[in-house]
Amino acid sequence: MQENDFNPLDVNKFKEIVQSESARMNLKSFSSAGESAFTLALALTAAVKKVFYEKSKITFSSEPKIEKRILTLFLHRMRVDAMEKFNTTTVFSVLEFAANAEGLEKKEFLITLVVYLEQKFLPEFLRLMQYPYIDSDDEMEVKDGCGTLVNLIAGQFKKEMAKLGYRDMMMSHFDSYINTAVDGVSIPIGATEKYELSFEVEETKRLVIEMMTFPMLPK
Repeated sequence: MQENDFNPLDVNKFKEIVQSESARMNLKSFSSAGESAFTLALALTAAVKKVFYEKSKITFSSEPKIEKRILTLFLHRMRVDAMEKFNTTTVFSVLEFAANAEGLEKKEFLITLVVYLEQKFLPEFLRLMQYPYIDSDDEMEVKDGCGTLVNLIAGQFKKEMAKLGYRDMMMSHFDSYINTAVDGVSIPIGATEKYELSFEVEETKRLVIEMMTFPMLPK
């Protein structure tokens, strides 16, 4: 097995990948790559704030920290070590967007979201959002609880994208994990970077979201 052989500095190959995959997925009318990713990161931030404002009394201690990072890939999937986020047992859920149902079935993803929380804090987080109590020692309940959260965020994110003129997309069902995903996480074809958003509650980092996008998204 070999590491992903795409060099993010190889601009010509990057363009070839974007053009060929865009044609294969029948995507038309694109936003520019540079504008797309950062604007979507801001839209995701707005989505998270609205979800928590509408569902709970939680307030964030400060504006979320937004960082752009290079993806660590293996066989075209993102490696995940969730304990790097909180240095304790961490639950995370993954959800993808595609242009349509066929795109989901073929795994032709345009956006991937990954939501991370400390396992021990998740029940309290959901309680503050007025959801029923879950047992932090029950792995299935914890995974479903984190999946509930990523669904809420992704649903609001779709609304924010629509305001920016992006085409409506189909959401996948979530997949949830504890600490790591053995086979990694699916990412949009051609993605080489991710935006990482960190949110603090009472001066402590409590929520981390990663977003990866197809280099040029349809409008």
